[in-house]
Amino acid sequence: MTKTTEQPIIFDYTLYRKFLKDLYLFKKETTPYFSYRYFSKIAGFTSPNYFKLIMDGKRNLSSDGINKFSKALKLNAKEKHFFRLLVLMNQAKTAEEKDFFTRQLLKSKVYKTLKPLTQAQYNYYSHWYHIPLRELVGRSDFINDPKWIARQFTPKLTESQVKEALKRLEKLDLIKKTKDLSYVQTDFAISTGESVASQGVINYHRQMIQMGSEALDRFDQDERDISSLTMGVSKDTIKKLKHLIRDFRKEIIATVNEDQKIEEVVQLNFQLFPLIKSNGDENE
Repeated sequence: MTKTTEQPIIFDYTLYRKFLKDLYLFKKETTPYFSYRYFSKIAGFTSPNYFKLIMDGKRNLSSDGINKFSKALKLNAKEKHFFRLLVLMNQAKTAEEKDFFTRQLLKSKVYKTLKPLTQAQYNYYSHWYHIPLRELVGRSDFINDPKWIARQFTPKLTESQVKEALKRLEKLDLIKKTKDLSYVQTDFAISTGESVASQGVINYHRQMIQMGSEALDRFDQDERDISSLTMGVSKDTIKKLKHLIRDFRKEIIATVNEDQKIEEVVQLNFQLFPLIKSNGDENE
């Protein structure tokens, strides 16, 4: 068992069950009498292994359960508030609900201090124009003028959106200033490992799917290529299709990387999802 010499800090986590697991290990090392049964007793739960059920994801915490955990773990006011938001975010049933609690969590002053880039990462993915703006910076005719940049986008951006986006890209080290006060791309890449950043990615996909729909009316047929297939397939074929999509995506990336001249910035979406429940899902 890995030793945990320092007590876990709730603000370092975006997954509350991971926080509970690390806290349990710390308590076992530093408090000999600490156990699942002991915690249930001081927290007021009848089940002697309730802590483990929550920790392992076999149960969810109710609002009352959050209060009992907070009290038993001796969390202060700010920690209690953050823990509640973390639980609600992790247990959210819809993307909209999860996004709401993610934004609430990002307002925590302590979290902002400990994770200064997380807000920028979330915003980077949550606003569709950040990624194409970074691509636009790589175009040979790029002009560092918010008014000019705003006009390049379809739909158009506001100058304030452009200014904020440039600041955010620079803060994330995705672009950097040149001697002539323009911008160039960097080789830096953003990780989407944390659930907060991952929620931003979900927001990004949702926006791009919506923009794909709008492209039907926004662009002439010679400016777009939109098609779809509805198929009846086996589960084994679905796995093969996913591999084909993955391989095709790699081919696309390789082709784009060989292109030395950026003239346009385009969006290519990949989507594969069920329309009818599978044979074993009738009762769900």
